[in-house]
Amino acid sequence: MTTAELEPLALIDHHVHGVVTAELDRAGFEDLISEASGPPAPGTSSFDSQLGFTIRRWCAPVLGLEPSAPAEDYLRRRAELGAAEVNRRLLTASRVTRWLVDTGFRSEQITTPGQMVQASGAPASHVVRLEAVAEKVARAGTTAAGWAATFVAELGLETAATGAVGYKSIVAYRYGFDFDPARPASAAVTAAAGRLLRAMETDPAARITDPVLLRHLIWTAIDIGKPLQLHVGFGDTDVRLHRSDPSLLTDFLIATEPTGTPVMLLHCYPHQRAAGYLAHVFSHAYMDLGAIGFRRDLAAVTGRFVADGAWAAADAERVAELIGSANATRVYRLGQS
Repeated sequence: MTTAELEPLALIDHHVHGVVTAELDRAGFEDLISEASGPPAPGTSSFDSQLGFTIRRWCAPVLGLEPSAPAEDYLRRRAELGAAEVNRRLLTASRVTRWLVDTGFRSEQITTPGQMVQASGAPASHVVRLEAVAEKVARAGTTAAGWAATFVAELGLETAATGAVGYKSIVAYRYGFDFDPARPASAAVTAAAGRLLRAMETDPAARITDPVLLRHLIWTAIDIGKPLQLHVGFGDTDVRLHRSDPSLLTDFLIATEPTGTPVMLLHCYPHQRAAGYLAHVFSHAYMDLGAIGFRRDLAAVTGRFVADGAWAAADAERVAELIGSANATRVYRLGQS
């Protein structure tokens, strides 16, 4: 297949955050295009990276600049156009046909799903971050014995209020995938909730890191049956890459496959091969895929298969449709919402 043949391909972005609404200076912009915990090495900037080169090559023309325009020109043009116009241009140029938005990250600084609709013209749905809801419940005041039931109730309220199509856990950041795959016992959850509440009395900003509570959140989502997203691999310095290897989830996937609840492995780099294996051997596991210049890269890969005689052209078209939108439409039940 050629890139031109894939131009009409519908794309659903099933894991996205909102876009920043504030005007950004250079430091603020560079902070957002790097997962580093500190400034770039002397003599370099965050633009000296594959993402930085990609922004200058592909985003610059959308803002009316030449491809690979200097970083200074790109930032100056952003300031001239203003955040709202920049967001509108970039989101529209992506030609994404639907957004599934996780609002659990920098929620006070970024657009809501509704604002994503206004900026892009494409519909948006909500994905609820489990840890954010659980910590909200703990800070609102509850007992250790009542925390689990209150969490379920609050999760139900937020799901209904937002029309959420799925849930997300950042257990990879908070603990790692080497957790006990079994559903935690009620007594253990109550004891762990007590520890969390006592920790929050000392530090109101305390976060859920106890593997018992994290497992409870995950199994709660599994029981509800909506797709469960799990961050995998690459992230900031809170992540330990060797503990975010999805192959560590094998026993958990064995335990949850009978439920039929889809488990969505997000990002995956540098563990994409392990994620691909899991998506192959477990019927409810899915691997996230999103390349820069997606249509171009997909056309190159599938086109080579067709040219080599390994695939029929019809097979390439079907696979492209599945990857682009059909899988997400089916798994998240978007045709029913």
